[in-house]
Amino acid sequence: MTQSIDSVATEAAVDAFYETMSRLVDIPPGMRRRQGVAGTKLFLTGLPIPSLNMVCVGAEPDLDEVGAFAEELSGEGVPWSIQLRGEASPALLELATRHGRTSSSSLPLLVWDASLRSPLAASVPPGAAVREVAGSEYEVFAAALADGFGTPRDTADALALPALLDAPDMTAFVLELDGEVVATGFNMLSGDQVGMFNGSVPPRHRGNGYYRALVTARLRHAVGSGARHAFTQTSRMSRPLYASLGFRLAETWTYLSAES
Repeated sequence: MTQSIDSVATEAAVDAFYETMSRLVDIPPGMRRRQGVAGTKLFLTGLPIPSLNMVCVGAEPDLDEVGAFAEELSGEGVPWSIQLRGEASPALLELATRHGRTSSSSLPLLVWDASLRSPLAASVPPGAAVREVAGSEYEVFAAALADGFGTPRDTADALALPALLDAPDMTAFVLELDGEVVATGFNMLSGDQVGMFNGSVPPRHRGNGYYRALVTARLRHAVGSGARHAFTQTSRMSRPLYASLGFRLAETWTYLSAES
């Protein structure tokens, strides 16, 4: 039987998600964020990824505020989305359509509780090793992100800035196989929560246990740094792996974006 997630644990993960997003955009030049009176949030990274330029709808949507923030992002010339917890109401869908956000996708918010999980085994495939990457090696991390996600190098560079890799409570990880990076990950601590981001493996290296080994190592590192909970948003492909490590579904979030 699937264990339900209580509302306190869910809200703690949600708060940590937005706190880590805020810290992420506060570091690189040219990025910005703000929050409206009604709780609507705006995050602008300038990267060509709709889920990294967002109007985040509050628990009780103020359509005027959401519309004003959507108008602001519309003028930035980057892909963007309207993010909300759960499903969109007809009124919100109509607002999104007026701003060209006619495509709907969803991502799960998964959470992990160290107290509900037995100690994680330190198992790394033969010939592989996990290590942290500092800002002085940002090119290693950027190249691996571009390879793993299949993204342009300039996008990967923005996610691997030395200022991010060396920031307090932020840690970049790679798993190397005979000197070649075959998996990446990025942890961001927020109190007793750790957000797990930028997990990637190039297609040619998938299915060999490298990503599982890296996620497990990242969780051990986070717990050793004081985290007792973790959260992540995953693709359909990696969700079973996280479930096997004890992650549970807290919520499903909707992203309204332009047709690709």
